[in-house]
Amino acid sequence: MRLQVFTVLTPSGSAAPMVVIKPQRGPPVTPKLLAAAIIVFLSTLCSLIAFASPYWTKSFDATRNEFLNAGLWESCYYKYRHPRDYYAKEYIGCYWIFSWTMYRLDDWLRPPWFQAVQAFATLSFIAIMVSCILMIAYYLCLKVRSAYQTLMSTAIVTLVSAVFMGIAVIIFGVRGDDRDWMPRPEFNYFSWSFGLAVVASIFAFVSGFILLFEALALRRNTDEEKTNFPKAPRPN
Repeated sequence: MRLQVFTVLTPSGSAAPMVVIKPQRGPPVTPKLLAAAIIVFLSTLCSLIAFASPYWTKSFDATRNEFLNAGLWESCYYKYRHPRDYYAKEYIGCYWIFSWTMYRLDDWLRPPWFQAVQAFATLSFIAIMVSCILMIAYYLCLKVRSAYQTLMSTAIVTLVSAVFMGIAVIIFGVRGDDRDWMPRPEFNYFSWSFGLAVVASIFAFVSGFILLFEALALRRNTDEEKTNFPKAPRPN
């Protein structure tokens, strides 16, 4: 808020200061906040691509592996027959994990650790989307008096998204080459979708801490303004 002090005459003829408060049109925007907003949107973009693309793990092209690539919701094969499939179906192409075609292989395709990866990645994606909405609200729709609450909420939600995605990539990094999962794991590697998930987690951590420090600074400046608020003397 901006303070302007004017001198006015009281009914008794003595001079007395009058304080006029002119509120700002919107919440304060600093270069750090602008940088945090950009990083939040980059994290959202990386998270969206990693969430939807089927390249968390991929086989080397030169190995001619029956398994091609897989993501959180889709897996691709070429003339693959699973030993637990009593129908001996030959899988060619890409399949949605929850499709009826893959239903018989659900226990193999989605072990408990992979379900945990799906859950944490989903929660992370929802949280970073909420963070984007809060950032837009902070810049476009809010008044100064609610800026601190919104900024702190955005920081917390962004950090929660970073933690969830971090847990997802750690679990997948540890168990993604499990021999009981995709065939011939020695010929597979973590591909670009997994890398984008790691980048999304890092970006969310960085932007979350920037927003947290900026929220604390905004709260501190607001408290100082309240403390240093000039009081007009009582008329005699």
